[in-house]
Amino acid sequence: MDWKLNRYSRFKVKSEDTMLWENITRRLLVDFRTKRRHSSVPTTQETSTEAPHLSSSYKRFKSRMMSRRLSAEPLASSPLVGRGRHSPSREFHTVCQRLSLDSPSGGAARTKRTQQQSTETSLQDTVTEAGVSHCNVVRSISPSTTYRRNVPKQDWVWSASGEQDRGTEKPFSVLYMAPSAPDQSPDQSPDLSRPHLTLALPSLQDDYYSHPLDWSNSGIVAIALGSDVFLWKADTHTLQGCIQPRAAPSLPLSLSHSVSSVSWSRDGCTLGIGTKEGDVQLWDVEKRTRLRTIRSHLSGVGALSWNQHVLSSGSVLGLIHHHDYRLDTPTVGVFRQQGGVCGLEWAPQGDWLASGSIDGLLNIWTNDLGSKTKTHPPARTMTQPSAVKAMAWCPWQKELIATGGGQSDGVLRIWNNQSGTCVDSAQTNSQVCSMVWSEERKALFTGHGLPHHHITCWSPSPSLEQAYQLHGHMGRVLHLALSPSGTKLLSAGANCLGHVWNT
Repeated sequence: MDWKLNRYSRFKVKSEDTMLWENITRRLLVDFRTKRRHSSVPTTQETSTEAPHLSSSYKRFKSRMMSRRLSAEPLASSPLVGRGRHSPSREFHTVCQRLSLDSPSGGAARTKRTQQQSTETSLQDTVTEAGVSHCNVVRSISPSTTYRRNVPKQDWVWSASGEQDRGTEKPFSVLYMAPSAPDQSPDQSPDLSRPHLTLALPSLQDDYYSHPLDWSNSGIVAIALGSDVFLWKADTHTLQGCIQPRAAPSLPLSLSHSVSSVSWSRDGCTLGIGTKEGDVQLWDVEKRTRLRTIRSHLSGVGALSWNQHVLSSGSVLGLIHHHDYRLDTPTVGVFRQQGGVCGLEWAPQGDWLASGSIDGLLNIWTNDLGSKTKTHPPARTMTQPSAVKAMAWCPWQKELIATGGGQSDGVLRIWNNQSGTCVDSAQTNSQVCSMVWSEERKALFTGHGLPHHHITCWSPSPSLEQAYQLHGHMGRVLHLALSPSGTKLLSAGANCLGHVWNT
């Protein structure tokens, strides 16, 4: 018996180091089996009891990952792109180029916002989520769901000179001036050989849907060149000042050109500025101070139009907001149309508002602004094959409004607001980019794109007839503005040049 104990005792007696190592190995084996069991999907009846625990763990894991992913918001102009997919190019897309969408914070709020295409309202200059239901009732959400702006805020300032590095040419520098001549009478024919004045407009965006040019009744031209708005006195050919954002190094380059629309009030004292980030700024030009900034839109402002003290602004989401800047809560009414707003203009008498959409709809609204909680449909809707961007009310026949077709259409149309029918039309065989009526000449001026990049003067009565053409632009004539006297026409082209014509 003793020899048997001596033979097997050395295998049964274990040292402390051996026991410690076995415990470690056993523990690692248990952990490995546990992980392998939890990572596999239960397929048999025996493992089905683990399904609730695994489902709960997976839901917890998924919710944490989704909340972590959605907490990092993208920039307003950079949509989320799935892995392996390429984002559509915005460089050559004119709609996306001019209007950048804000991305709201929170995954559920973002998804619900996208599906409902909800409206925007302003509550004491803060952006609060709102939605328009099918019964046209605006549903306000609690302040806890207020959207955070993910675009760096810019502090806009007035600059006397507006000096910036824009190359060798300065804004409104005179490149050509015709020999001086006395002002023409309405009976005299204008000089059609060349423009009266040629100006440099560096950084002017080749954007069909923007509205960066307006001529005030006080004789000051406002034009947006990139991210700056320059004010130019037409009579003296002097630069009055510049409204520009303060330098923001953290702002992405794609958001540097942020001004999409400018509009003067009827008295020429207040300038409205719409940005691609959805802000509407009001400036007192005489005092050179900013009255206020209205942040009611969640998308870019495509067009602005004044009616007395009310400034209407239209966005890419199809929302038209009416602002009375004298009130503490300036947004007093909301309209909603189908398709993004690319044209907006109040009638001279202030009783009708015309809005054009990228879907080819011309909507006519009454001057009943509604409210922030309820909207109403347009009084009349007319359609054309292309986007309704170029539009203008006839100043001496208040029931008529003119619209121009895009490159695929090219038709100039005159609509009767009362009947909602097209009373006259003319084929231009080119893209109609802009238009303006001249009450002094009783004529309609239209700016065109390809193939000739010209300006056409139309005689509307008794029918649309072409009177003459003005040539001088090397790019499409994007914007037109008429002087208060009606004798000067300013055209801005895609080649970053501006021409002043004698009409």
